[in-house]
Amino acid sequence: MVVVWKGGCCVLCVCVCVCVVVVVAFTAPRSRLPLVFLFIRNKVDQKGAVNMGRGVEMTGCGKCVRFLMFVVNFVIWVASIAILVLGIWTVVDRPYLEQLLGSEMYMTAAYILIATGCVIFFVSFLGCFGALREVKCMLLTYFIIVLLLFIILLIGGILGYVFKDKAKITVNHAMMVAIKEYDSTSEKKTAVTKAWDETQQAMKCCAIQEQEEWVKLNSEFNVNKRVPKSCCKIDTSGLMMECQRNPTDANSYTEGCFEKAVEFVEEHALIIGGVGIAVALIMVLGLILSIVLFKLIN
Repeated sequence: MVVVWKGGCCVLCVCVCVCVVVVVAFTAPRSRLPLVFLFIRNKVDQKGAVNMGRGVEMTGCGKCVRFLMFVVNFVIWVASIAILVLGIWTVVDRPYLEQLLGSEMYMTAAYILIATGCVIFFVSFLGCFGALREVKCMLLTYFIIVLLLFIILLIGGILGYVFKDKAKITVNHAMMVAIKEYDSTSEKKTAVTKAWDETQQAMKCCAIQEQEEWVKLNSEFNVNKRVPKSCCKIDTSGLMMECQRNPTDANSYTEGCFEKAVEFVEEHALIIGGVGIAVALIMVLGLILSIVLFKLIN
């Protein structure tokens, strides 16, 4: 969990540093620029080969398109930060559920969100800067990368909704398998055992639909030990009650984990899918404006 947060912060810092370097390279006085930056800036500022450098000053419609291009990319830049935060939140928020879901699709979508958010962060900055400086090579690069990202986000958003609709079937089957693999008697807890214990304590639930499933589906449990310790409630002093032998409403969680897990997955899938499709649609406007601006630059 901590590693994910540190990794996400490091990637975001790298993106910010790259953006700052580009700004300095194109806005700082030439006399203060290192030779490498000066060389790049001179190349970009040249008007010539293949007509990919800066254009002449635009008026009227051109300025309007340039302004819209900047605004749209600023919105996309803000959205990229939201995507990055959403991806990290999805990974960090109840990661133990991955073992019970029986599918890596959910967590994979979160990692894709983090990576996509980082790329969009940089590319949207490229679009903003290309529009302000009227650099055709930047606009063309921006168009190609954004087109690819648009396709990825659109597919990701659709997959999010598809996974949402199939969540109940997937989660129920995975939980039926996982409950049989639960084993608290071994010296070292397995990933499934840890996932069940953390899920039941965090979501305040027990078993899949009802407590009796532990006795019915897992040989570890019997009349003397009806539920895992993680099904027991926490008392006012912060200690876990004793409920394994005789679980009741007063000392244990009686609601099943299935409905809560499905609700959690559906909620996250809806958010991931909605954000993905929304940003993809905004990108369409960015694509159109980048082509228009590219044609308007002489």
